[in-house]
Parts: sequence; structure tokens; C-alpha cells
Amino acid sequence: MSVRAYVIFLTLAGLGGSSALAFFGWWALTDLQAATEELRAETEKSGEASESHGLVRDFLASVRDVVEAMDLYPDNFNGTFVIAHETLSKSKHLLRDLQDSDLSQAQSLAGLEGDLNELGEAILAYQEAMQAKRSDRVAVRKGRKEFDEAAGVLDHNLLVFEQEAGALRQNRRDELESRKLELEEQETNTHWLLIGATCLYFVVTMLLAWRTYLSLARPIRRLATAAEKTIEEGTAFALAAVGPQEVKSLTTRLGDLVHGLEETVALRTRDLREKATQLEQEMDQRKDLETQLVHAQKLEAVGQLAAGIAHEINSPSQFVNDNVLFLRDAVKDLLAVATGEGEPPDAKELAFLKEQAPESVEQALQGMDRITTIVKSMKNFAHRDASSEKKPNNLNQAIQATTVVASNEWKYYAELELDLDLYLPLVPCNVGEINQVVLNLIVNAAHAIRDAKPEGVKGLIVVSTKQYGDEVVITIRDDGGGIPEHVQAKVFEPFFTTKEVGVGTGQGLAIAHNVVTKSHGGLIWFEVEAGVGTTFFIRLPLGTEGSG
Repeated sequence: MSVRAYVIFLTLAGLGGSSALAFFGWWALTDLQAATEELRAETEKSGEASESHGLVRDFLASVRDVVEAMDLYPDNFNGTFVIAHETLSKSKHLLRDLQDSDLSQAQSLAGLEGDLNELGEAILAYQEAMQAKRSDRVAVRKGRKEFDEAAGVLDHNLLVFEQEAGALRQNRRDELESRKLELEEQETNTHWLLIGATCLYFVVTMLLAWRTYLSLARPIRRLATAAEKTIEEGTAFALAAVGPQEVKSLTTRLGDLVHGLEETVALRTRDLREKATQLEQEMDQRKDLETQLVHAQKLEAVGQLAAGIAHEINSPSQFVNDNVLFLRDAVKDLLAVATGEGEPPDAKELAFLKEQAPESVEQALQGMDRITTIVKSMKNFAHRDASSEKKPNNLNQAIQATTVVASNEWKYYAELELDLDLYLPLVPCNVGEINQVVLNLIVNAAHAIRDAKPEGVKGLIVVSTKQYGDEVVITIRDDGGGIPEHVQAKVFEPFFTTKEVGVGTGQGLAIAHNVVTKSHGGLIWFEVEAGVGTTFFIRLPLGTEGSG
């Protein structure tokens, strides 16, 4: 028997069984639902019957109020008959409502209407006797007697009607209770039938599943086990072809394929190892290229700042040169006097020399210190860590060196303030890359202030550092008016720039984002206050997780 034929047979058997079970359940539940709906309808009618019995109570109370009114008030009180007639009219209305209700089948209900009419006539005759100009006591007593007799007959018939209505109500309750018990019994029987049918279907399904396992699953499992042992343990593939036709054919073909599997796996493994090695080399090359790109961008920045740096060095060097020339001439004159070749200086010249010589020496030393600071800052800024290894570095010192290098970019447009945390710990980072990021942000801030402020009006750049737990945050704030809203989402994209062609490459912030997020595992973001300025934040981790 083929797998296809067996599956078709199994599918038909499963569908047939499930369809039969579903049809049986639908039939049983439909019948049960119909009986439930019928009982619900009867129960609603029972509720209406309860309303009818409430109507009975109102009717009895109204009729008895008529008699009580005649007994309660004095006979010579004219309002007594008015109350009696009104109450009697209400009783007649209630009686008509009872005749239209489900209590209309009460046999005693038909005679009550005549009793009410007789009672009304007796009250009317009694009223006429009482209201006559010459009241006849005999007629009054006769009217009263007729009223009492009519009231007695009515009271008796009311008791009979009340008993009959109670009996009808009790019969209705007994009937509903009986129907409810029958419905509960039917529901129980239906549930047991459904449980039995479900169990039978489950048993049949289990038998079919067991048969399926024996016919299909077990041969396939044996085939899989044999193939697994051959692949993992290297044993020969040996398995008898048993089971359905497809499994037999698969066993035969698999036996032929397994023999060449080991060679194929070895070949694929060798290829994967070669590709893994190639991928590692490409990753190393990419990392080197990224480092070279950052360094090249740094050198580009140094080249752009070269003129300003030369000017920064030229000013103190000129200052040193002027003071040294003054000291050279003074020493030359003193040596000439000492050798007798020149005339000794007068008192005024000696006083001038005594006053200016020490100050010239001090100014020359200050100029040399300024040159030394600029050269040292350039050396620290342009330093390249070839291994790109992240080492603990003094971040405050690096930021100070960067501000010195970039001074020619900002000093004409802004005042720069440093608010550095004196207790900032050493930060594991590639200090050369962080220098480049800070430089880009300071230059961008200076250019933003230059473009936003009127000529001659300086802005403010504030660079600060602060430790927050296991992180350090560098903040660079300017008052250059802020970044326009329509370009804020693009500032970190490569080659995006708002500067003129040939002025900016659009790589500064893109490289900064890559250095901070990918190389250092940190975050870089900004906040803009429209019309005021922009604040950039650089968050670097102090732990080892961010230094990999």
C-alpha cells in the first residue's frame, strides 16, 4: 500500500468520524436548545402569571375596601357613598383586567361581575334611603340589610376565587418544576451521549494513529536513525527496505547518497572555513579603513586649521623675537662699556634698562610657554593610535588641547568656556578619535554662531564634562540659533551638509556618530532650543563593555 493511498484512507476516515460526531452533537444540542427555549417561554408566562396574581391581590383589596368604607364612616356622612362608588369602579376595572389575563379560566371569576353589580345597586339604594328628605328608618335598615347580604355573598365568592387562583398558580408552578426536571434529565443524558461519542471517536482515532505509526512513522524513524548513525558515527548505512513503497524507495536512494555525503560535507566545511577566514580579514581591513578615515579626517582638519595655528604661533614668536632683540642690544651696549669701546650709559638710560630688561625676559618666557602649549596641543591632537586600542585617558586634558588647536576657528566669533569636572576619572577611549569628535562639534558651533550673530557680536560656546554613575557625558552648547527642524533628522547622515559646495564634506557628524556609537559603545544626540542654540551630548561608558 502506498503512502498516498493510506493518507487518503486515513483522511476520509478522520473526516467521516469527525463529521458524524459533529452532526450528532449538533442534533443533540439543537434538541436540547429547543427544549430550553420552550421552558424559557413557559417560565416567562409563569412570570406573567405572577403579575396576574398580583392583580388578584389588588382586586381583592379594592373590593374589601368598598365594604370597609361603608363600615368605617358614619351612615350620615355623604362622602362615604362617594368613596364606596369610586372604590367599586376601580374594582370593576381590575375585574376586567383579570378577565383578560391567564386567570380567565377560573370558574368563579364569571360570577364576580354580577356580585359587584348587586353590591353597587345595594349601595345606591342605601344611599337614596339615607338622602331622602324624610328619611324612613325602615327603608334605611332595609337598605343596610341588602348591602350586608350583598357584601356577604361577594365576600364568600371572593374567598372561593382566591382559593381557585391560588390553586391555579400552584398547578402552574408544579408543571414548570416538572418540565425543569425533565429538561435537566435530558441535558444529563445528552452530555453523557456526547461524552460517549467523543470517547468512541478518541478510541478510533488512537487506533488509526497507532496504525499510522506502525505503517509510516516507525519505518521513517528507523530510516532516520540509520542515517544519523551513519553521519555521526561513520558506520556503514545498512537498513532493510520496509514500509510503504515510497519509504522503501527512499531507503534505497538514501543508501546511495550517504556514501558520498562525507566527502561533500568535508568539501563544504573547507569552503566555510575559507570564507570565515576571508570574512575576518575583511572585517580587520574595514576596521583599519575606518581608523584611517578618522585619522585622515583629523589630518584634513589640521590642514584646514594650519593657517590659524601658524598665526597663533607667529604672534607669540614675534613677541619673543622683539624682546630678545631688545635684550641683545642692551647686552651689546653693556659689553661695549665693559671693554672700554663705548660710552657708559647715563642715569636715565640705566633706570630704563633696569626697568625694562626683567620685564622683557618675563614676556619672552611667556611667549615661549604659549608656543610650547600650542605645539604640545597639536601633538596630542594629531597623535594616532595605530592599534585603535581604547586605553584610560584624561578626557579633560584632551578637550583642553582640542580647544587650543581650534582657537583660531572660534576666538573671532565666540567666547569659549570650559566647565570640566575636576574629579572626572580616566575614561577608556581612543583619545585621538574623541579629539576629532570634539573638534568637529566646536568648529560647527563656531560656524553656527558666525552665521547667526551680527558682525562684531560674539556668541558663547560652553564645553563641559560630568560623571553620571558608570558613564561620562561631554556637553557642547552654543547660542548659534539652533538647527532647523527640517534637517534635524539628517545631521548624522554621511555627505549631508548645510554648508556651501566646497566648504563642507558632510562627513564630520557622520564620523562622530560612528566613532561614539560603534567604536566606543556610547551615544551621541542633540537638543535644539529654537532661536537660541544647540546642545550636543556625548555619552561614553566607563566600564569595559563600551571599550571593545
